[in-house]
Amino acid sequence: MIESKNDTSKNLEKALQALEQAKQRVANEKKKQNEKKRKAENHHKYIMGGIIVKYFPDCYRYDEGELNRILSVALQTRECQQIISKIKAESRETTPPQSTLSNAENESEGGTE
Repeated sequence: MIESKNDTSKNLEKALQALEQAKQRVANEKKKQNEKKRKAENHHKYIMGGIIVKYFPDCYRYDEGELNRILSVALQTRECQQIISKIKAESRETTPPQSTLSNAENESEGGTE
């Protein structure tokens, strides 16, 4: 009877350990995913900033509010709206369905880890 209780408590202890390890693995995976997302977002911001500087080198003269005003007006021009529409249409023609793209990304990521 006492051995049975000891076995039960050992099994319970092992199960609790396994649960804690699983929780830690989940937390680590979430952390990796957040880090990956943050890196992608930061890279995108860096690239966008580079593009702004390339085509608008005077951008450093203006503060954030002024740049927001300039860009909001520039993006509303007919010419800008036309090129945005054209690029969107081209993108729809050449972009594969989202599920296929996601699968390809997941497969390529799996080989690098």
